[in-house]
Amino acid sequence: MYWDKSDLLFLPVGGSEEIGMNANLYHYDDKWILVDFGISFPDETDLGIDVLLPDYEFIKSLENKFLGIILTHGHEDHIGAIPYFANYIKCPIWGTPFTIALLKRKLKENNKKDKITLKTLNIDEIFDIGPFKLKAVRTSHSIPDPVSILISTKTGNIFHSGDWKLDSPANINENININDFRSLGNDGILAMVCDSTNALVEGRTPSEDFAYNGLMETIPNVKGMVLVTCFSSNISRIKSLLDIAKKSDRSVLIIGRALLRSIDAAKEVGILDNLPDLLSVNDLNLIPRSNVLIICTGSQGEPNSALNRISRDADKNIKLKKGDTIIFSSRKIPGNENAISKVQTRFLEMGVEIITDDDKNVHVSGHPSKDELVDMYSYIKPKISIPVHGTREHINAHAELAHQCQVPLIIKPKNGDIIKLNGSSPKVISKMDFVNHVYDAGEIVPVDNERFTVRRHSLWNGFVSISVVINEEGYLIAPPQISQIGVSDSNKMDNFLINISLKIESLIDENMLSISKSDDDIINKIKKIIRSEFKSTFLKRPAVSVHVNRVNKEK
Repeated sequence: MYWDKSDLLFLPVGGSEEIGMNANLYHYDDKWILVDFGISFPDETDLGIDVLLPDYEFIKSLENKFLGIILTHGHEDHIGAIPYFANYIKCPIWGTPFTIALLKRKLKENNKKDKITLKTLNIDEIFDIGPFKLKAVRTSHSIPDPVSILISTKTGNIFHSGDWKLDSPANINENININDFRSLGNDGILAMVCDSTNALVEGRTPSEDFAYNGLMETIPNVKGMVLVTCFSSNISRIKSLLDIAKKSDRSVLIIGRALLRSIDAAKEVGILDNLPDLLSVNDLNLIPRSNVLIICTGSQGEPNSALNRISRDADKNIKLKKGDTIIFSSRKIPGNENAISKVQTRFLEMGVEIITDDDKNVHVSGHPSKDELVDMYSYIKPKISIPVHGTREHINAHAELAHQCQVPLIIKPKNGDIIKLNGSSPKVISKMDFVNHVYDAGEIVPVDNERFTVRRHSLWNGFVSISVVINEEGYLIAPPQISQIGVSDSNKMDNFLINISLKIESLIDENMLSISKSDDDIINKIKKIIRSEFKSTFLKRPAVSVHVNRVNKEK
């Protein structure tokens, strides 16, 4: 152990030097709490992997020293890992009403609804978790009910910002009180752990009114069907679209399970009420296309999303054509650019018009730009700045801004850094090696598991399977059976495989006595032949599987 029981520590498990997978541990008086527990999404090089999960092994090892999880809001990069680890989470989870409503639905979908104790976190409520005293402070983001968390200890106070901005959406009645932040700063803040996503963006992040006005200027002027894709949890945006649809005489069709889940959760906690009658897909062809507005998931080009399916003309009910328009009312999450571009290209080939926030004011961020970060530093006045939630470029930009705001000490974290905040010299005192995990074949495994190495190797080099049948004396009973997938489909392959079969026969004949004692020996020698021959002929080193079947004489 590299710390004392009395140390106040910050340990990012995820979310530092990356966008997503936010998970941040705090330690004091030999106890731990976790703020957020999210996922991130792989890029196109991680084939066969749907989501990336944080490393939970250290947290699991804490046992009864791990007291609870506090959620700042309900985005996937802050709560998405919980269903995957529900069987191992033995502590309560706190969240605001909408966050808990969303999480309940996610747990139910994964048959984990009774696995975890969920507790509602109310704005300005002060509550104790072991040696930690916590308070939820209202903020604004692109999802309802976001909060910052004040973590108070006898050694010092930490302000964990979560995702935030200062201009709140009027249409869901989120009213930030700047004096709440000023009051925290006046009481004394040792460290501020703060969102860096827009640290490179000049100016201020506007409110939802900005996007509403842009959409209101755009949608009524479209002659055909309008499809808007946005983040499923952006209830403020959905509410804006419902109002615009009413004013532009369009009926609304909602497509996507995540959207329906979010709307249902918002209705449960009273954020969405008096919803208009929504279209069903069966009624879609009964009204003119110019009177239809579809709200759809898939803004990030997700392969299994509704938008991706429609772009491939694989949806039996929704067919877009020339004269229709798709509005991407969202930002591109870094790493998703290629996937989004492919979806957009398919629609352009159909003659569908594409509108993004590069073209018109159809989206607004949920994160603070530079001017708001400066404002927050003037309110909170921390002694230590710890920029998180961003790539190294974002964190460096945030650190430079904190320096300009005359913060005495700035610590730029990496995932796994153990940062001591108390004492005369706060700093990184050690490091843990956290490895991202994935959910694969019904289990959670490290992303560096050998199975993924084999899959990637097979993807680029192909796969060869060999089966040999040998009797008790070590003689072949039949010619070796060889098949290959993905190496080559050239005409010379058939003769090549026959040649390989003959070489394997010769190998077995020459090694008959030793073969009768060991399967491993013959398997390794066959693999050596396969790899050598395939490399010299096809410049490939395929994955190789050899099956040795022994046949005993009947008694």
